Amino acid sequence: VSEGKYSGRVIVPSYDDDNNLNYFVSRSYVGHKNKYKNPEAEKDKIIFNEHLINWDEDVYLVEGVFDMFFINNSIPILGKSVSEKLWTMLYEKTNANIIICLDGDAWEDAKKLYRKLEGGRLTGKVKLIKLPKDKDVGELGGIKGLKQITLL
Repeated sequence: VSEGKYSGRVIVPSYDDDNNLNYFVSRSYVGHKNKYKNPEAEKDKIIFNEHLINWDEDVYLVEGVFDMFFINNSIPILGKSVSEKLWTMLYEKTNANIIICLDGDAWEDAKKLYRKLEGGRLTGKVKLIKLPKDKDVGELGGIKGLKQITLL
């Protein structure tokens, strides 16, 4: 965007299951003091780009929207924990594995998320990938780089 309050930022929109715009993330590419500038909305009420998720294939949970560009069928959780809405959708709709691959500096958060998800109909379907401490999905080259790391 070149003008307005989001100038100098990349904007990534999110759409719900009915293809309605439900949120967006904006990130500076010119070195703003605040890297992210997002709308004042309840992000725990959305599943980022829900319309793209195939619940019959492995679902990857990543921290941010830029991580999702590197892995098909991934859901950016917009932080380090899942909302109740996302937890419910994962529990009710996921028919394959849920693979948690948070940034390397969020290993403790990834383990907490694993413990929250592992159980009931998801027993045995939740996997953890431990990224190197200073890396994220994009820095590893996406799915190709993840395949070189053992699932835990």
